[in-house]
Amino acid sequence: MKKLIRQLERSHESWMAIGLLFSFFLLRLPSLFEPYWYGDEGIYETIGLSLTKGRILYTEIWDNKPPLLYITYSLVHSNQFLVRSLALLIALVTVAIFYLLAKKIFVSRLAAGVAAGVFVILFGVPAFEGNIANAENFMLLPIILAGFLIYSITTHLPHTKLINTKSLAIAGVLLGIAFLYKIVAIFDFAAFFCFLIITTFEGRLTLKTIISYGKKFWRQFALFAVCFITPFLLSIFYFLLVGGVGEYFHAVFQSTVGYVGYKNTFIIPQGLLISKIFLLSLFILTLFIKRQKISSTTLFIILWTGFSLFNCFFSQRPYTHYLLVLVPSFSLLIGQLFSKRKTALIPYLGLILIISFTTIKYFDHWSVKGTMNYYKNFVDFVSSRKSINDYNSFFDKKTVRDSEIVNYINSHKKASPSLFIWGNTAQIYPQTGTLPPGRFTVAYHISGIPSYEKETEIALIKNPPQFIVIMDDVSNYPYSMYNYSQVLRIQNATIYERID
Repeated sequence: MKKLIRQLERSHESWMAIGLLFSFFLLRLPSLFEPYWYGDEGIYETIGLSLTKGRILYTEIWDNKPPLLYITYSLVHSNQFLVRSLALLIALVTVAIFYLLAKKIFVSRLAAGVAAGVFVILFGVPAFEGNIANAENFMLLPIILAGFLIYSITTHLPHTKLINTKSLAIAGVLLGIAFLYKIVAIFDFAAFFCFLIITTFEGRLTLKTIISYGKKFWRQFALFAVCFITPFLLSIFYFLLVGGVGEYFHAVFQSTVGYVGYKNTFIIPQGLLISKIFLLSLFILTLFIKRQKISSTTLFIILWTGFSLFNCFFSQRPYTHYLLVLVPSFSLLIGQLFSKRKTALIPYLGLILIISFTTIKYFDHWSVKGTMNYYKNFVDFVSSRKSINDYNSFFDKKTVRDSEIVNYINSHKKASPSLFIWGNTAQIYPQTGTLPPGRFTVAYHISGIPSYEKETEIALIKNPPQFIVIMDDVSNYPYSMYNYSQVLRIQNATIYERID
């Protein structure tokens, strides 16, 4: 009888996993057939293509994110269908790992199933740009897998014997890999680091207990930290070899300071960020003081949620895909509702409502109606009730214009085509098999920065492109058009060709 019950349980879990994965696949399937429309993807595609053609990242082709996202794009030669397929495949593995994490955290199968179901919906639908191959789509897998390992350490071993160095090392490397997709993964590392400390610290917080604790566990925590920074150190070594470490640091870190500071000014520069750090520190201290009254499960979920919220509001910019980093911990928080006694539901429900209201109010570039129309647009297209132009225009009306530009250039380009776009639609480069003459892919990376404007001018003189496309929705074109003739006007874009 016990054997039969175990088989039925396994069967239930297997069917649950299959249902979750199939549901997620259906939610993400339309993303494979989207046109080239998303600006950031256009930048990633252009850089990925540049890497396949031998350009060096940051010194010869530029953007402000760590290198792994661009390397990922280069692996599939910046083909949008292939990179979206890769993102879907990785996301399916992410769903499976999250389900395993939910099962490990919750005794209740209902709680685990609800958490996984919420994760599938929030991660699968386009409301929070899960359909776009942004860094978040790739970094969630190593982060969740690291969370699984970290949580397992505290459940399988006595809290006073944190000796599973293998799991710590693997988790550290996984988080280090996530960091090379986007530096905000450092907040997940910090969340898990704090979780390990709080769950293993015994006694009152005194100088004596801190020294004793440090002597006992410093090797394990040092290993965790060293493994976390190892991928980053390897990336530094690579850029030292190719002579681009200075540009690497400038692009990924120095430019990020200005990016974050732009919206975080409050009385003083970064004043709002300092306030958020203070609140997060107070939150951690409160959990530490109350740790003996909090289960390790609750502590893991609440602590991860706190750091994920900090992550979302780190730069104070309302970009919807920032919410993806909150999806894992928030899904677990909802699952927690179904594993608590009725008397304990009100605090969790209140917390969920506060988080939901705050994030929805601030990150407002989405809607339920827009999400439903996304799937309707796809169904209408595959059932031939919508033309390809109408289908593409749903995403951005500029896609029809961009397609005409691409068609013209592809039908008139020479054996070694070259192009420069003064606009913010870098996706035209990979569609025409061209690269910008300099290292910048979009106008907003150039305009307003005198050194970048001068650098681009030198590149245009040194390598004059066959075509120049000027968009009307950006600042005036600042360079000479000598020896170029207008050949076509498409909506608010003008194509010029060099006169040989």
